Amino acid sequence: MAKIHSVQSVGDFTASFTHPLINGGAVTSLTGFKMEGDIVNTAQLMDNSKVIPLLNGDSITITNNNTSGTATFSACKLTGDTTKGDVTAIASALQKIGDNVGGTLRLSFGMNGGTYSMTFVTCTVKTCPPLKVAGTDIPDYAVEFNYADFLPGV
Repeated sequence: MAKIHSVQSVGDFTASFTHPLINGGAVTSLTGFKMEGDIVNTAQLMDNSKVIPLLNGDSITITNNNTSGTATFSACKLTGDTTKGDVTAIASALQKIGDNVGGTLRLSFGMNGGTYSMTFVTCTVKTCPPLKVAGTDIPDYAVEFNYADFLPGV
């Protein structure tokens, strides 16, 4: 079997958010991510299959094609300015608006000499803590966006 060796960079990681109610609908480059640790994690909201075991040892399997989920950013509170891409400020603004539109989140980074990207659509704020304080470090804010679908490599 052939060995697989991959090279991934994080210095060229980009995250952008487009939402008609934020910054006049302009694409906003997100910022406030530490170099060390997790930047973003995603998780699906619903299992894509479920097995119902029957008493006689048979089973029924139910499947679906739902790809909705949650993207969780580990971000630092910065300027409080949405135009500067402060993720916590954008999430807080959307919480106060009562978003009824949803936005588009695009993430990309370098891997194996190319660029890998993923786009999340119909993004709404799930949660964003209003304040965190730490002693000898900048606190990480877990900012969560729910998304309806994702498009890999788009």
